[in-house]
Amino acid sequence: MKQVFILRGLPGSGKSHYAQNLCEEMVNGDEAQYVVCSTDDYFMTDGQYRFDKSKLSEYHNLNLARFIRALSQHIPLVILDNTNIRKWEFVAYAEAAHALGYQVKEVVVGEIKDKAMQHLYYQRNIHKVPLKTINKMAYQFEW
Repeated sequence: MKQVFILRGLPGSGKSHYAQNLCEEMVNGDEAQYVVCSTDDYFMTDGQYRFDKSKLSEYHNLNLARFIRALSQHIPLVILDNTNIRKWEFVAYAEAAHALGYQVKEVVVGEIKDKAMQHLYYQRNIHKVPLKTINKMAYQFEW
């Protein structure tokens, strides 16, 4: 069965860790059997994460193209590892997956509205997203 998992959650909530565990559980970590698509990958330069807001739209489009390419190659497990705070942010991914015969599962990782958890996510997010931004993202989260 071909499956897509759309991960949703605040920075630092554990989405990437969840994706890694999912790959291990579902396909024994066989890299030919899965693809994890994260827009964050495009902000990596020489092993360093360098966020550039002016590139965000371009990189989201590149990530969507990578995702669709994985679907067209019939990769059994494809994971979208973005924050996906609002539904419009991942609707194109879900529609493409459905159109190509994939089962789609949306997974919310972590506690969105819990203020104490937001502080924890701030402390452990590797991209140094400010607490104020994490709070705002939690407020904007669409269920």
